[in-house]
Amino acid sequence: MERIELLKLAEKDFEKVYALMEEAFPVEEVRPPKNAKAQLRDPRYSILISKNEADQMLGFIARWDLGTRIFVEHFAVDSSLRGGGIGSGMMRAFLSQAEKPVVIEVEDEKTETNLRRIHFYQRLGFHLSQYGYDQPVYRGDMSKKIPLKLMTYPNPLTAAGFEDFRQQVFTQIYKIIKT
Repeated sequence: MERIELLKLAEKDFEKVYALMEEAFPVEEVRPPKNAKAQLRDPRYSILISKNEADQMLGFIARWDLGTRIFVEHFAVDSSLRGGGIGSGMMRAFLSQAEKPVVIEVEDEKTETNLRRIHFYQRLGFHLSQYGYDQPVYRGDMSKKIPLKLMTYPNPLTAAGFEDFRQQVFTQIYKIIKT
């Protein structure tokens, strides 16, 4: 496996990233296109992509800088390329340059797919926490609940760290104040 390079998203590649986001995530977890593109203007938000020599986008990592930590909101690899080490290579490259602790969300439901995803992140050094919440729905069935657990790198999440992160993510990203 060759070294994976992560590049800041060029606006011309946004449509490819958005198409992959819609393919890889349930509709409830993806902002409408106009909102997703507008989000690129927020200085706390950025998307990193990986491409091959033929300029084919391999995958992306969408991240928020929340001040004390980095929150990875979306991470996906092109479905035709999954299982070949690209995802782990991308995440290793991302973690090697992360200047702050990293938090990700994983589905709380105990399906085989979700357990494989959790194990994937654990192999990369993430810690599964006991803490979680229901993510607000971005679009689609607004009555649907999206139960999520948090995973953190490089250290396990503490109760105080969870409360701090939950406050940050709900007020800065989800724009809902949770008490």
